[in-house]
Amino acid sequence: MPGWRVPSPEEVAALVEEMAVEASLRLPADVRDALARALREETEELARYALRMLLENADIALREGVPLCQDTGTFHLFVEVGRDACAPCYLREAAEEGLRRAHRRVPLRPSQVEDPLAERRNTGDNTPLRFHLEVDGRREGMRLALLVKGGGSENATSLFMLLPGEGKEGLEKVVLEAVSRKAPSACPPVVVSVGVGGDAEGCLRLALKGLLRPLGTRNPRPHLAELEEELLEKVNTLGVGAAGLGGRITALDVHLEEAPAHMATLPVGVVICCHSLRRAERMVRWRETGPGAEK
Repeated sequence: MPGWRVPSPEEVAALVEEMAVEASLRLPADVRDALARALREETEELARYALRMLLENADIALREGVPLCQDTGTFHLFVEVGRDACAPCYLREAAEEGLRRAHRRVPLRPSQVEDPLAERRNTGDNTPLRFHLEVDGRREGMRLALLVKGGGSENATSLFMLLPGEGKEGLEKVVLEAVSRKAPSACPPVVVSVGVGGDAEGCLRLALKGLLRPLGTRNPRPHLAELEEELLEKVNTLGVGAAGLGGRITALDVHLEEAPAHMATLPVGVVICCHSLRRAERMVRWRETGPGAEK
């Protein structure tokens, strides 16, 4: 039976390099469209000015080949391995080599420090990246998704350990509290991603992964899709607005992701991303090998 050849370290490095360069320079189409829609819907002139500047910034970054933001961020690599693929042991190491190349090629501001409580020595090349690996038997091949998250929006992350009885009302309360308190310093308009369930670590990981979903899409579970719409409407009544200058559009979208949890818990993780939601994605199927494989 033919099988799928394991990618070489050089192939992985080259792929991650291209993704890191793309994510750093090119605002994803769905994010740019959301900013343009926010500009059409916004009525406050200061906020409209800020939105125009954000769109112009995205155009300049792509045209001039410069980073979208001076905070070139923390790189998260999400790897989903399908039923016919495998993740080689050197995948993370090769991916970090790709990030080093992108760091030199763009170039990117080095943003990672070692020993954060003491010397805080900069690693000088934006490594290490954050590596997230999971197996998904519903898909074929391997999905690689790169997310770049700045330090300002990372500081806007919140974790709430609710009691089960607090339910939907409790979730809405803490999400609005988190956005009201943290969004002004997270370069709004923001994208709000909420992870519900799992545990303290798991709900934050869910929320982070929720940023990979295209803006404007809804959770396939109807009650969560409805709650996403409700939360987006309520967040946009907070009056934070673009660049914190006030206005109708505080968030471009709200995403909810859910996982099973212990019956005595209701963990809620709120991850806020700035207007520059930088990401790149590839579906990869390396060529077949073995008898009957294509040459």
